[in-house]
Amino acid sequence: MAKNYRKGQFVKVKVTGIQPYGAFVKTPDNQEGLIHISEVMNDYVHDVNQFLSKGQIVKAKILSVDKHGKLNLTLKENEYFKREERKRDRRSVLEQIRETEKYGFESIRQKMPEWIEEAKKYLKDK
Repeated sequence: MAKNYRKGQFVKVKVTGIQPYGAFVKTPDNQEGLIHISEVMNDYVHDVNQFLSKGQIVKAKILSVDKHGKLNLTLKENEYFKREERKRDRRSVLEQIRETEKYGFESIRQKMPEWIEEAKKYLKDK
């Protein structure tokens, strides 16, 4: 028998699959849900696989439950992911460059304005 899930409730879910747009999950009673890529953390997430893996169990907050009982979840209020977000804020530009998938002058030219803005924000916060 499935539980009645409600908005705002925290639940432990198991990641059953990962797609470019998010992670599919199931509750212990097999209720299905999705953690959209935009709900992993407040910062930009390029690849869900950097934070979640199939079989992983995480604590998520229910954003909504659709008419079929599917859960729409977020990790933004999970303490582990909040700490990861703070760590990402403290990374250097060189660490971010190493993380990118493509190297070359074109990709550097495209990323440079973003890096400059991040550096300005970092210096402003100091």
